[in-house]
Amino acid sequence: MKIDKNAVYGVYIHIPFCLKKCAYCDFASYPNLLSKADSYLEDVATEMKQYKGIYANSVYIGGGTPTCLKKEQLLKLVDKIKSTFLLTDDCEFTVECNPKTADYDYFCALNNVGVNRLSIGVQSFNEDELKLLGRAHNAEEAKECIQMAKKAGFLNYNLDLMFGLPNQSLLDFKKSIHDALALEPAHISCYSLIVEEGTKMCDMVNRGELILPDEDEERRMYHALIKILSDNGYEHYEISNFALRGMQSRHNNKYWNREPYIGIGAAAHSNIGDFRFGNPPELDLYTDIVKNNVPDGRETEKLTAEDKMSEFIFLGLRKTEGISKIKFKDNFGIDIYEKYGEQIKKFCGLKLLEDKSDTIRLTSAGIDVSNSVFCEFL
Repeated sequence: MKIDKNAVYGVYIHIPFCLKKCAYCDFASYPNLLSKADSYLEDVATEMKQYKGIYANSVYIGGGTPTCLKKEQLLKLVDKIKSTFLLTDDCEFTVECNPKTADYDYFCALNNVGVNRLSIGVQSFNEDELKLLGRAHNAEEAKECIQMAKKAGFLNYNLDLMFGLPNQSLLDFKKSIHDALALEPAHISCYSLIVEEGTKMCDMVNRGELILPDEDEERRMYHALIKILSDNGYEHYEISNFALRGMQSRHNNKYWNREPYIGIGAAAHSNIGDFRFGNPPELDLYTDIVKNNVPDGRETEKLTAEDKMSEFIFLGLRKTEGISKIKFKDNFGIDIYEKYGEQIKKFCGLKLLEDKSDTIRLTSAGIDVSNSVFCEFL
């Protein structure tokens, strides 16, 4: 794998520690293991060394919960990132935060070292929903956290929300949206709940203890979300993401635009050149790879031209602006209709795709069944 040192990358750093495991979470996150944080951060610093001198215009420290680290630990990591990568002057530098794990002093410290964006995992402003999700914070703590972040100088922050929760009504969800808007976020990411196998919530659903909203009710929530945010000046620029003008997430756009990115830490994935590879989620296996240079420890895939074309389609169609037919031909040397004409004609006929000028994009009805559309381009 050859790293192009002239390219500009996105950088993702995974912090796998958290205060508690949420009922819906199947991410690589581990509660009650903060005693391992120092040694883990040493491994991250070691893995990072191979990318010394690489240009980056977005950095995202995610998890888990990065702010459950001691302030000094996270500041040391930020310093290591800045001394390893050549960050552009306009670099978007994001840190994920749980409302329970950071205060005004913590936010001031992050702001002072160049972190310029926060992503705050609120999920809901409804107390019953927060308890059901197993979140560590309550609604008032979420609001206080955001006010402290603003006081510390953060104007660019994202709020995460969820819908399609057990026992959630349309009215409940609308109230959470309005509570979020009252806090003036620059960006809102809002996802429907996916009940993953092996989670506490999945067990409760399987036992009949929780009842999920039906598909029609979930769609009503999603359409209400789009309308309310649009009426309040937010651009719906990706299926699950909304931003005020000029405040789209540069880092997330790198994924949807198939731009190169580097993932560091347990469970982190990278996309470099023709290769995509990922570290194992288990902390001991990750340590073996970094410290002991364990061969074949990473999951590695060499992307074919077919892989790249299908990714261009289904990742690009996640964006509401859609995909460019000219860019497809420039990238792959083939007309998009020659490769996918049958699928495009089918979904335009079903009014799930719109084909105008240089652009192909999902219609509103297409967004509702986007996964079904994407599958036919794989």
